[in-house]
Amino acid sequence: MSGAPSPVLRYQFTEIADEDIEGILKTSGKRFGPRQREHYAGLIDRAAEMVAENPQRPGSRDRHDLGAGIRSFHLELAAGRRGAASHILYYLRGRLSDGSDGVVIARVLHEGMDPTRHLPAELE
Repeated sequence: MSGAPSPVLRYQFTEIADEDIEGILKTSGKRFGPRQREHYAGLIDRAAEMVAENPQRPGSRDRHDLGAGIRSFHLELAAGRRGAASHILYYLRGRLSDGSDGVVIARVLHEGMDPTRHLPAELE
């Protein structure tokens, strides 16, 4: 017995997550060059697509300690190898700006940052 595949959810980044990405890519370009910057941008997009495809996907973590429904997903999982990235998506299911159900990516933080200090209060 096979059921219909689950629909892939759409996703969107919050304004502050867009700012995170802008800063990450600016730093990446300065430190590693334009080619690596483009690669990392693609990796961020790939990770966002992966969590939209399956918000509960293996490798993601329930971060109820940060707020109801919040999950995290390390970019190295999208790369397929350890050490390939040093940032984490923090996301949750929610309403997108057009009113549809989807995945809202709240922040993209360096793995060394404390998310309790950087997640928007309205998510908690």
